[in-house]
Amino acid sequence: MTFLERVKTVLNRQKPDKVPFAPYDNLIPRGDFEREMRNRGMGLCARRSSVGSRTPDVWSESFRSGDIIETIYHTPVGDVSTKRRTHLGRLSDSGSVQLEWMIKDIKDYETVIFMIDNAQFYSNDEGYNKPLRQWETDGIVRGSGLTAPYDSTEGYFGLFKWGTEQYDHPDHFSRLLDALERRAERMFPYVADSPADFIAFGGLSGSYSPKQYEKYILPFYRKYIPILREKGKICAMHAHASNLWGFRNLLAAADIDVIEAFTPPPIGDLSIAEARKAWGNDTVIWVNFPETVFLSGPEATKEYTIDLIKSDPPGLLVIGMTELGLYGVADEYTENAFKEGIKAIMDAIDECAF
Repeated sequence: MTFLERVKTVLNRQKPDKVPFAPYDNLIPRGDFEREMRNRGMGLCARRSSVGSRTPDVWSESFRSGDIIETIYHTPVGDVSTKRRTHLGRLSDSGSVQLEWMIKDIKDYETVIFMIDNAQFYSNDEGYNKPLRQWETDGIVRGSGLTAPYDSTEGYFGLFKWGTEQYDHPDHFSRLLDALERRAERMFPYVADSPADFIAFGGLSGSYSPKQYEKYILPFYRKYIPILREKGKICAMHAHASNLWGFRNLLAAADIDVIEAFTPPPIGDLSIAEARKAWGNDTVIWVNFPETVFLSGPEATKEYTIDLIKSDPPGLLVIGMTELGLYGVADEYTENAFKEGIKAIMDAIDECAF
């Protein structure tokens, strides 16, 4: 099987010749090493959107002061701003981290809600189709879906203020949530009619309780997943939380096709076997390989991977890297450990061929 045949076999709930290894394309070294691994069967997972957006009545300008970039968003009802620290290398996707968020004060709600309601959507099929043509059988392209409105609220505050704001200003927070619901409803038809048959759809960060998940997130899945299934979409939830044990039955209730970014012990608190028991044999488990295992050496990494594969007899398993990858590589030692670890994963997959 080619890599693409292998991963599509799993996504269609059948057993492949061996477990696919599909890291995100931005988390793997380029050059000779990548070519060697791809020749051995590793593929890449690209995340591309087929939906574009614009806010015609909003304009922005940015100012740099040293390593800090401030962006100001101007609207007819007021301005809001963000700040980011840059020049941080591999620390994040963008090489920067956010320092300030849009909603700093209660007066900022009106501006942010205006921006949300001003968002317009359009089809951007070429953004999805371009890597699809380029990679052929060496990768899979996952389209963008929706994020649950409640999950989206965090991005306007930062984690600490997001947690307190729900209790300090519940009416304003509720209005923000309603605006994001309206935004999701406007965007959804473009997702449902997109050319992507494999799409990202929501996630679980673990930054709130199972009670909140049941209240805010489950209705989102129950509303949209049946429609997407009728459209032939395979939907993946990005559940990268390290505390999935407490959510395991709620994730089953979400009835999602693929639970992705699943991180087993020693980082997460839920094993493959426990997840399979909770979610049944029809759920595809897409593992985020915990790269800390690499620091134990290639032999330990190989044994860990073999145990991982053998713990899931149904075989609806994909091994990937979705969280850290290259961002954990800081010097020659960690670079070597990372590469030797990836080779060990490939050795284990070959040894455990079905």
